[in-house]
Amino acid sequence: MLHSPAALHTHDHYLENGEHVVSKDVQYSQVFHWLSQGWQDMARAPGISLFFGVIMAVSVASVYFAFRNEPVMMFKIATFFVMLSPFLATGLYYVAHRLEEGKPVEFFDVITSWRSNLSNIALFALCLGIITAIWARITPLIAAVAVSDGLLIVNPEQGLMSFLTSAQGMEFLTMFMILASLVSLLVFSLSVITIPLMLKDNKIGAISAMILSFEVVMENKGVMALWALVIGALLTLGMVSLGGAMLLIMPLLGYASWHAFNDLIEIDDGYPAINPS
Repeated sequence: MLHSPAALHTHDHYLENGEHVVSKDVQYSQVFHWLSQGWQDMARAPGISLFFGVIMAVSVASVYFAFRNEPVMMFKIATFFVMLSPFLATGLYYVAHRLEEGKPVEFFDVITSWRSNLSNIALFALCLGIITAIWARITPLIAAVAVSDGLLIVNPEQGLMSFLTSAQGMEFLTMFMILASLVSLLVFSLSVITIPLMLKDNKIGAISAMILSFEVVMENKGVMALWALVIGALLTLGMVSLGGAMLLIMPLLGYASWHAFNDLIEIDDGYPAINPS
């Protein structure tokens, strides 16, 4: 049900059938309801949920063991996962959508769910890729600031724990976390409803969806800040556990994000059809 007109904020965006997209205010308690709904979806689709969880768990573990003696590279790749996660979760959004409609979930359809709006989902992925590439260039500069005489921090052979307890390592980590949080917040703002919206209607453009996503975040700053913190905390837990916790965290957050989208956005068929042209 739509909010009252006094609480309703509308955007100049219409679907191909003329329906009006309406954003809604949400409450802090709904964040935990999204997680609860995501957990229920995992129980309803355990096989495909485990598939996505295993992929992410193996990826995180592989990065750790491949770069455990190169902490800077390890932290850089860890943020790649965070920044690209809205795209990586596309299949999970699709699963949640199918479960919501009471339709069967087919494995091939899930892993190719991007086909329904290929060009726009690809454009969104490209935007995330550009942000990630820029971040990849920034990380060595942070390392250079931490040790004014080079791009390598301490000794790359020292390992992660020795790195974290060194003065240079702590300086790097502090600067890295501050800047990574700011960049991740930008990605979150541009992506919180973007792919779910494009999956729900294949005529939605990537740029329009990202703009709408940013506006929705601005309208619900407090709740979205909490949601971003929850996502960040769970992803951090997944990485600290060397990927083990990702078995549950990846599908949980993917499904919960779909339910967040549903609570934030509603297609209002009560408005008359309007042709933007």
